[in-house]
Amino acid sequence: MALEDLELDLGNGTSVKGVWIAIVISFGSTIGGGIWAASQFFAQLNEQSEAVIAATTQAAGLAQRFDDLREANTTRLQAMDLSLSSMEQAMTAADVENLQGKLAELGANLMQIMDAQQELLDIRDRISSVEKTSSETELRVSGKLDALTTLDERLKRYERDMNDIWMALDATNPLGGN
Repeated sequence: MALEDLELDLGNGTSVKGVWIAIVISFGSTIGGGIWAASQFFAQLNEQSEAVIAATTQAAGLAQRFDDLREANTTRLQAMDLSLSSMEQAMTAADVENLQGKLAELGANLMQIMDAQQELLDIRDRISSVEKTSSETELRVSGKLDALTTLDERLKRYERDMNDIWMALDATNPLGGN
């Protein structure tokens, strides 16, 4: 039995030839495939959006940590400047009789300064690490935003293609269509 010989009786004396049935099925499967592709595209777009939101949140957290570290270091540096100023004043006011005691005190203060300097070097390394992480996160966020822009353009193109397909279907409808 060939496709040309197939005929479907719809009632009321209306019958549809097998070729028209094949055309309707092929259009239907094409539209179904297009809807499925659009669904997959929207799912990917949603995943990208969630990734950008997560990266933005992480970048904000890193920026806050960086600001906290900077504030803590500023306070420590001010305290050290005050301590150094006090030591300079004490050295200026020191007389020869108390020089031995002052030298011992100065040695102890120098050890404190060296410890504080080592601590500041460690903090500087941590700040550098946070800055690097922050800039890497910023680059990732920028990349995700670019990807979203590209996806948006593709979505507009898919939407235009779908509208064109619907218009073509309406134009080729053998029953008159809308």
